[in-house]
Amino acid sequence: MVKQDRARRTYALVLNAAAEEFAAQGFAGANLETIARRTGLTKGALYGHFSSKAALSAELTRQFEQHWQEALDTAAGSDSAPVQVLDALLTDLSHRVRHDALFGAGLRLVLDEAWSAEVRAKQVQELQELLQRLVAVAQDGGTIDRVHRPEVLSQLLLAVLLGLRHLTAGSRAAPDDDSPQVWRTLLPAVCRPARGDIQAG
Repeated sequence: MVKQDRARRTYALVLNAAAEEFAAQGFAGANLETIARRTGLTKGALYGHFSSKAALSAELTRQFEQHWQEALDTAAGSDSAPVQVLDALLTDLSHRVRHDALFGAGLRLVLDEAWSAEVRAKQVQELQELLQRLVAVAQDGGTIDRVHRPEVLSQLLLAVLLGLRHLTAGSRAAPDDDSPQVWRTLLPAVCRPARGDIQAG
């Protein structure tokens, strides 16, 4: 049991060190020696947990995809008002990007892979489709002004989310989290004043 606990702690240590390296350098620039130094392990000990840089990348990507899908599924299945769902979803994702090293690294890995293949990341496409549906439902309910096309608003929200990733990529986030303020500043601008679901402040 003691050996298993130690192995789990070392596994988590390696994965977190790898996340910091991949988030800062991307897959191509990441270096196993740097990851080993971050953990205090030898490369041989590191290889005992992950056989290659690709194996580390695959595990980070797997965990990211799982948590990303859970966030989207939660939003899609919510009974709350659409603007409240938008606020909760975007705040959650931006908080993860800023404060969850594994999540941020996984996001960079899938975005970089899609960019190199000259395609759009599946996760980005699915998120925009969900944002577009939520905006359209909010417009039908009268909480978002119809002057804004759902396609345009969903692209704007997505651009801000991905922009937040660049602001914190490769650096330790500040202890204060202003992610909610980002969306609570942006969303009221497109809501009908009399029925806005999100209040600034």
